[in-house]
Amino acid sequence: MGARDRTNFELTLKGTEELAQRTYRLDAKTRNILFIIQRGYPTIQGILENSIFPREEIIERLRNLLRGHFLTVHVVEDPQPMPTTLGPEVPTESAATTPAPDAETEQPEEPIYFGL
Repeated sequence: MGARDRTNFELTLKGTEELAQRTYRLDAKTRNILFIIQRGYPTIQGILENSIFPREEIIERLRNLLRGHFLTVHVVEDPQPMPTTLGPEVPTESAATTPAPDAETEQPEEPIYFGL
């Protein structure tokens, strides 16, 4: 997995069946995660932003959904962006004057390990 790869969750047949018929009687918090993914937020960031529950609880429930085969994980490679114009790049003033991010103030989020 490269730096530009993105992890997407996808409902399995079992996960879809749980949403449609409550076959496996999952609790409301766990079903909420399945609904968020079904609504079009398949990334961990999308799930965390659209859920009202604490981060640690969501991550643990995602692990349980993966173990129970309600979800699968897909790694999607982000393609390199295509240039919008043909020919050599022309530097712009805004690109030259944009300050670099301050390493002390910006702290990258810790990666989440799902134990797969």
